[in-house]
Amino acid sequence: MTGLKIVLALTIALLTACAGAPETPETTAEESEPSVVTTADTVPNQLDAIMRDLSPRAGRPVFLGVSPRLRIRDDEEARAILHVAEQASRYARIGARYQLVTQRGGRSVGYLDDIQANWDADFADRLIDSVEILQTLRDDQGTYVLAQVEGIPPAPAIDMGDHLHGTDEPRWLSQPPVIPGFLVTVGVSLRSRRLRDSVDTADQEALKEILLQAGTTVRLMEERRDVDRVGTTERTTAAEDAEAVLRQFLVLARYTPPDGRYYYSLVIAREE
Repeated sequence: MTGLKIVLALTIALLTACAGAPETPETTAEESEPSVVTTADTVPNQLDAIMRDLSPRAGRPVFLGVSPRLRIRDDEEARAILHVAEQASRYARIGARYQLVTQRGGRSVGYLDDIQANWDADFADRLIDSVEILQTLRDDQGTYVLAQVEGIPPAPAIDMGDHLHGTDEPRWLSQPPVIPGFLVTVGVSLRSRRLRDSVDTADQEALKEILLQAGTTVRLMEERRDVDRVGTTERTTAAEDAEAVLRQFLVLARYTPPDGRYYYSLVIAREE
């Protein structure tokens, strides 16, 4: 009798396990197709490779749009596309003024470092529908779009030689290429919390250097004043003021070293 109970118990357990096992859904061909979004494990290497070479393709500029991570992740691509359109508008035309004022007096030092850039934001909005996405990457920090844009001037013919290639520190960091007809410089910024802020700040620093190359007025003023029972105080003020309208302001490459502390931008532009 005991043996019969054991057999019945085993039979009921097996039937219960079979009845409770979930069915495995069939995978359709549509579901198995790869997504344009790359997994987070491979994004850092791919993003680094993309940033290292943003030179024109087929006579057209290439732009890297960056979006920080948003609460609604599906909104990130649109934000990155807007970033591309804004860069394309600045590529078409940008006016900027840079002021650097340093004042020294006694043991104190003060300075003003200010840049104002004017570009057509309305034109950028109109360019959004003309953005052609070449590649999209996504990781836990945000979404990145490599794209070209219709409706802007063609890219200049540029021979970068071996400045962009290799896995080590790029050659252009210490030896920027010479491109006839263009001002060339390297902008650098400290890492910010967001990648978008890091690359935008590096681009802005490059813009400052290009303005200084394009046209700079330098003023040096000295002021001396006698103060009763104290002596003579000296105050020296040095001011640099640069202003220009630029065309084809274009980032050809970006780089950040393995420690991620700095971000560099190789930028070209020509003065209007």
